[in-house]
Amino acid sequence: MRRMVAASGLVMLVACSAGPTTDGASGTGSPGATVPTATQPVVFPSASGPRISIRSMEGKLVLSDETNDIWSMRADGTEVRRVTSAPAMEFDPTWSPDGSRIAYRHQTGDDGTTEIFVMDADGSDQRNLTRNDVADWGPAWSPDGSSIAFNSAMGTAGLGLLGYTVSPSGSRPHRFSRHYVEYPAWSPDGSRIAFMAQEPGAAGSNPDYNVFVMNADGSDVRRLTRTPGEDGWPAWSPDGSWIVFSSARDDCSISDAPDCRTTGDIGPWQDVWIMNAHGGHQRRVTSEFGQLFSWSPDGSAILVAGTDEMYLIRPDGSGLTPFPVEGVPHPLFPDWID
Repeated sequence: MRRMVAASGLVMLVACSAGPTTDGASGTGSPGATVPTATQPVVFPSASGPRISIRSMEGKLVLSDETNDIWSMRADGTEVRRVTSAPAMEFDPTWSPDGSRIAYRHQTGDDGTTEIFVMDADGSDQRNLTRNDVADWGPAWSPDGSSIAFNSAMGTAGLGLLGYTVSPSGSRPHRFSRHYVEYPAWSPDGSRIAFMAQEPGAAGSNPDYNVFVMNADGSDVRRLTRTPGEDGWPAWSPDGSWIVFSSARDDCSISDAPDCRTTGDIGPWQDVWIMNAHGGHQRRVTSEFGQLFSWSPDGSAILVAGTDEMYLIRPDGSGLTPFPVEGVPHPLFPDWID
């Protein structure tokens, strides 16, 4: 069974895929490999090359076992520890920059019961920051530690989701966007926020979402992807020059390429794509299923939540390496800090 995170919130079990395209503005630079230009062909990624040494990875991770509970561990695969054990669904975690606290989604029922919680890294001192009766999810801690961005239905009269920030103490809730926002992600310097957003008329099993970026104050909204279907769940490289994201453009409901893929179920195939921070040089990293991401602190690898486990892969598509987590059968929502 392939797993897909619904753009509107919960994780659904699906059997989940395709052909590369390029899209977006021009740009320069390379995330560890030669990137196609307008005059170069797109190179199909490969899992070839030496595998990535998990034991050499540094830093620490927080993740969830599907929507059940939150776990922490060292990035070398050791010291796996369950942090929450409530009857509620607790998932979608994000580290504070200093690693002392974790913000996360706490959910007791449908989307309207979702709240943004924060706790100490050991699971103690759990506190509700939002305390409302509308959907709140997608927490992302700002690089300076002063606020947590999230998407919320507050003030939207059921018409969608907007971007908000709140302090780690729960004070100063502030709406920073007039644009639809889902799963916000801070740039490393804190100046910009990438996010996914519905397009008008988005519907069906592969609804039209695109990746956008805006200034942290909500100004200068720019669309980075333009393909049909779901593009989303963006994650910035540590130097802020690249964005990895999930795309359903390779699903056979959209693509007629010979290598298009299909889930055989209700959700589309989602694989891993990368682009520069301006939306240029979009290319597929791997045709393996992948939807949720976190970069290694040195930018050399991307941790991907795949089918039944996570895997590491280099930004150039090489070295695909399974990343099993002891005691966590269905790891999702990884967040990696140094």
